[in-house]
Amino acid sequence: MSRRSQSRGVTPVAAALVVALVGVGGSCLWWLRDLGVGRDADTASRADAALIQTAAKSYRTQHSEGCPTLSLLQEERFLGRNTREDDAWGDRFRVRCEDDEVSVSSAGPDGQRGTADDVRVPR
Repeated sequence: MSRRSQSRGVTPVAAALVVALVGVGGSCLWWLRDLGVGRDADTASRADAALIQTAAKSYRTQHSEGCPTLSLLQEERFLGRNTREDDAWGDRFRVRCEDDEVSVSSAGPDGQRGTADDVRVPR
């Protein structure tokens, strides 16, 4: 029997290399998927905030005084009952009215208001 026919199996080094490559590849895919989920959550939260802002502006055109709450916007049917009241991370949106400006905000991913990752419409 020749030496060549005896060495047809996978060496331990080759097996370790394959395991390492699969592990690194899986980690990269997991990281990229998480990055995409974060962007999707941010995009969805900003879209929800913009919808609430539009409803609040509509409310203000019909009611000259006051700033509406989310509950009032739903009661008055400016927002549907199934409209999200909180961002993708569970913080409730807040509507603020100053002069003619209507803004909507939430704490964003870190859960802390007043930080760079807050969801704000308008920005």
